[in-house]
Amino acid sequence: MSDNFWRKFSYWVGLLPLGAIFGLVYYLAHIEIKDLDLWLHIGVGRFITLHGIIPLHDILSCSIVGTPWVNHEWLFQVIVYNIFQAWGPEGMIQMQVVMVTLTMFLLLVLGYNKDKQSMLIFVLYLVGMVYSQRFTIRPDIYSLFFLTFYIFILSFHIDKRWVPLVLLISQVLWTNIHGFFFFGPLFVLIGLIAEWLRRHALLPYEWATSGRLVNEEYHRLKFTFVLVVAACFINPHTWEGAWYPLRVFFSLAGENKIFFQHIQELQRPLALDNIFANNEFTYYKLLILISLVTFVLNRRRLDISALLFWLVFLIFSLKAARNIAFFALAAYLVIMTNLLTISPKDVIPFRFTKKRFMHLTSAVMKLLFLIWLLQDVQGMTLNGYYDFDKYERKSEFGGISQRNYPNKALDFLVAHRIRGNFFNDFNSGAYLIGRAFPDIKVFIDGRTEVYGAQFFEQYLKLWDEGDAPLLESIIQKYNITGALLNSIRSPIPAKTLQYFYTHKDWVVVYFDYDAVVLLRRVPENQTYIDRFAIDLTLWQPRVLDLRKIGSSPVSPFPNYFRAFTLESLGLDEPALAEAKEAVKIAPGYGKIYDLMGKIYAKRKNYEEAFVHFRIATLESPQDKKVRHNFALCYFDLKDYKGAIKQYQKIIETWPTDPQAYFLLAKTYASEKRYDKTLEILSKAHRLQPDDVNDILGVGDVIFEQGNWAIAQQAYALALDTKKDQGLVYKKIGLAYKAMGDKVKALEEFRRSIEINPQDEEIKKELGIKND
Repeated sequence: MSDNFWRKFSYWVGLLPLGAIFGLVYYLAHIEIKDLDLWLHIGVGRFITLHGIIPLHDILSCSIVGTPWVNHEWLFQVIVYNIFQAWGPEGMIQMQVVMVTLTMFLLLVLGYNKDKQSMLIFVLYLVGMVYSQRFTIRPDIYSLFFLTFYIFILSFHIDKRWVPLVLLISQVLWTNIHGFFFFGPLFVLIGLIAEWLRRHALLPYEWATSGRLVNEEYHRLKFTFVLVVAACFINPHTWEGAWYPLRVFFSLAGENKIFFQHIQELQRPLALDNIFANNEFTYYKLLILISLVTFVLNRRRLDISALLFWLVFLIFSLKAARNIAFFALAAYLVIMTNLLTISPKDVIPFRFTKKRFMHLTSAVMKLLFLIWLLQDVQGMTLNGYYDFDKYERKSEFGGISQRNYPNKALDFLVAHRIRGNFFNDFNSGAYLIGRAFPDIKVFIDGRTEVYGAQFFEQYLKLWDEGDAPLLESIIQKYNITGALLNSIRSPIPAKTLQYFYTHKDWVVVYFDYDAVVLLRRVPENQTYIDRFAIDLTLWQPRVLDLRKIGSSPVSPFPNYFRAFTLESLGLDEPALAEAKEAVKIAPGYGKIYDLMGKIYAKRKNYEEAFVHFRIATLESPQDKKVRHNFALCYFDLKDYKGAIKQYQKIIETWPTDPQAYFLLAKTYASEKRYDKTLEILSKAHRLQPDDVNDILGVGDVIFEQGNWAIAQQAYALALDTKKDQGLVYKKIGLAYKAMGDKVKALEEFRRSIEINPQDEEIKKELGIKND
């Protein structure tokens, strides 16, 4: 057979994995609805549709009502609400499928090269995998489409007169759909800068001629830039709306950095400790590497516009994980552009004696990739979880997630038309708006730019720390009459939960695995309280029909979440009852054994706790929290050798975990191995230099053993933390006093009293009498 036959054979074989990639992306785009912000968009879209106005001030919250709000996504909100009304959740999923498919098709057209088909297949697959991380039915999917559409028009049709008008219309739509609309003018500006550099700058190699426009195209690009910039002002807020996304972008420094520390999608995708890690950003890292290599290989005929485009989106993606899909698009385009002028000889380190062998090898590689891809898809089809209400397995594709929202809690609130101003966590705000607005006004939601950094810091004190005085003040200030404490995504912070549960003015009216709902004793809530009040001390778990579950592999997460919340409230008997039901449903569920071990440890039944912690460790050996509890149980049993061995295993697996070092130091101290104590304590201090309490805790163990000189050395290490210095000086003074060194003891006591002048114990030591 001729070389031409094998070339065509390789080409036709290559269409199979290309089709499989589109099939994979099409399937992944059907992922169940699980995004938090989507529900805010639905709620606002409902308001705009029903009232015919776009709110210019906050109307959703009870805490910042009336605050100016530039809603640059109003058109997307109207679209998703009306689709949701007409076709339900599946309609919104299909909208995402359409937008994703259109974007991928444009990418294929932009990068398709018959002679570089193998590379096209691989890179398009990487793009699809990175892109799939943003399959969240958010306005991002429109921005990715519009950006691709821009590139398609300007790459293939810059010579056409209709280009400015088409991009003008596109920019108007984009401006009112998503805040990333500034990428449109930015992309055109990159093209203009690149062209100016080609014409006026002294560039190396063939950079000045690579991708150069003719004069007519250059003038049309300038005109297009003016039009798309002007289009940004066609929005309900005009100038403010056009400038707003850039103002937000440039305000992300300073106090607004707090959002990047606490919101996962705003955190950086790459850091020094995960560059080489195999994680969810592996495909992204491969695209960075491959695109960089193609620039090196194509350095002589490099297109300066591609380089600028790549740099802008690389920097943008490195700022926040949510932006990596935009870089994936940019990387794909520059890779395929660079490959146009790269010969296979520059890439493949070996040579084929005959071309037919090269084509045959290429076909085999494509078939192997296809097989691997199909196996990957087969594995994805099995993703899902058990629906305990319907006694059937729910796929992770299609429908609304049962593990991301407090669905049942909102069903309760909506069904009974409960109204009021509600305290809620950050993750629940958007869902409350989508399901219960305007009956319920939220305390906080995902609009970080509207609430601001100071409000968010206050929220963290309320939610994470359970600051009781602050909770009291905001309840009065904002007339909070209800609280939804979401437990579906992460446990409710114990102090916050305890505050509401123990407060005489608050009553539990709903409790399940997804949330706790409490109502304040005010006249408008009394009917609901009389009807739905729950005494959690009498809580009994739901008993499931195990015969219906059969041999289905299930995760008893509802029982675990309920048990965790009950244990946080100190209701250990109801918590144990839930835990035991979970064990019946799935005996191998490690988390539940860890929780049971915690309850037995609280009761000082360490032998029973050990049994459960051991099972938890066997089932979840890579769970750091479980490993810590297991090691601590050895310590509580006074089996210090066993505890040391377990802490050493933790340090082997997580070498930068400071808590493991502190607890190991405490264990060595309990064994009176003081050299090792100070050595490990110093390492712990280097890893967490501001932790004063753990250092003092180790020092206290040594002090109680009567080895005051070593205790003094441990206490002295705490001075470096620059925290609680009065207490540190006090403990050092007590150590000197115990050693009989009264002079040094008095020096330390004087330093302590200067910082804590009301410390009665130190006053007594210094002979200071109260007035």
